Amino acid sequence: MPLWNWLFNPSGLTPHGFCLLWTPGLIWMHALSDAVIGLAYFSIPLALFWFVRQRKDLEYRWVFYLFVGFILACGMTHFMHIVTLWVPAYGVEGLVKLVTALLSVGTAVLLWPLVPKLVALPSPAQLGRLNAELSRRVDDQEYTARLLRNSEERVRLANAELERRVEERTADLSAANDRLIDTLAELRVAKADLEIMVEERTAALNQRDLLLREVYHRVKNNLQIIDGMVMMQARQLDDPTAKVSLQALRSRIYALGLVHQQLMASSDLQTFDIAPFLNELSGHIVDGGTEGDIELAVDACPLTVNLDFAIPLGLLVTELVTNSLKHAFPDGKGKVSVVLARDNIEGKVTLTVSDNGSAGQALNGKTLYKTGLGTKIVTGLVGQLGGRMETRMDGGMTTEIILPAPGRS
Repeated sequence: MPLWNWLFNPSGLTPHGFCLLWTPGLIWMHALSDAVIGLAYFSIPLALFWFVRQRKDLEYRWVFYLFVGFILACGMTHFMHIVTLWVPAYGVEGLVKLVTALLSVGTAVLLWPLVPKLVALPSPAQLGRLNAELSRRVDDQEYTARLLRNSEERVRLANAELERRVEERTADLSAANDRLIDTLAELRVAKADLEIMVEERTAALNQRDLLLREVYHRVKNNLQIIDGMVMMQARQLDDPTAKVSLQALRSRIYALGLVHQQLMASSDLQTFDIAPFLNELSGHIVDGGTEGDIELAVDACPLTVNLDFAIPLGLLVTELVTNSLKHAFPDGKGKVSVVLARDNIEGKVTLTVSDNGSAGQALNGKTLYKTGLGTKIVTGLVGQLGGRMETRMDGGMTTEIILPAPGRS
C-alpha cells in the first residue's frame, strides 16, 4: 500500500467506536473527556504565550515556546481520539502522535541541561532581599555623601584659617627678618608663635578620629608648606643657634606630617602599625641631622596605634634622637638605637633611645638638659601619655620611657 494511502486512506479500517460496541455512554464519555482535556491543553499554551509576551525581560524564553508547541500537540492528540471514535483516521492520528513525540523528546532533551540554570535564577524572595539591600546601600551612600560634604566644608574652613595664619606668619617673618641677627629674643618669640600654631593644628587634628584620606592628605601638604617656609627662613639666618632651633622645629613638623601620611595609607583611617613609622622617622632624623658616620638601629615591635598615641610617641623619638645627634658625638661617629617593646602581660610599652656617645660620661651622672626646651617637651609628652621616664649612663646615654599600651589605662 502506498504511504499516502496508508496514512490518509482509512478504507478497510474500523473506527474506535466499534471497539466500544457503539455504546452511547462509553462513546460520549470518551468524547467529552477528550474534548475537556484537549480544551484544557489548548488553554495552557495560550496562558504561557501571553505570559512570555508580557515579560520582555524573561530569560530562556524559547523554553516556554517549546512547552507551548508540546502542549498544543498533546491537546491535538485528544481531539484526534474524538475523531477516531467515528472516523478511522489512524494515519493522521499517528502523525499527530509522532509530532507530539518529537516535541516531547526535544523538550525533555533541552530542558534537563537547562534545569541547573533555571534553579540558579534568583527567586522573588531573593530579589526582594537584594532590592532591600540595594536600598540600604543607597541610603548609606547618601548618608556618607552628606558626611563627606560636611567634612569638606570643615576642611575648607580649616584650610582658609590655616592659609590666613600662614599669610599672617609670613608677613611676621618677613618683618622680623632684619631683626633676627641682632636680637635672639625676637627669634624666640617668633619660634614660640610658630610652635603654638603647630600645637593648635595638632590639637585640632586629635579631635578628628574619623577623617577621610583627603583630609589627611591636605593636612600633610599644609605641614610641608610650613616646613618649606621654615627651611627658607633658616637659609636666610646667620645665627647658628637660630638655625639649630628651626631645624629642630622642622623635625617636629616632619614627625607630625609622617603620622598623617601613615594614617592616610591605613585601611581604617584611624590606626596604623607604629613599627614602619619609627623606622622611617628615625632614619629621616639621622640622615638630616648629621654629616658624620652615625649608625642607626631600630627594633620596633608591631603595634597598632591611633593619632592620640602616635603623635606624642613620634615627637618623643624626634627629641631623644635629635638630642643624641646634637650632644653625643663630637667626633661625628657613633651609634643610636631606638627600641620599642611591648609587655602583653603588664600591658606596657617601653621606648628605649640610647647612644654610645660621650655626652653621658661628660655629665658624670647628672641629668641631661634640665631646663632645655627638648627636655620640657619630652617631660610633657611623657606626662600626656601617662608614662614615666628613666635615664642612665652606661657607655653612653640611655633614656627609657615606660608607657601604658594603646587602649590600656
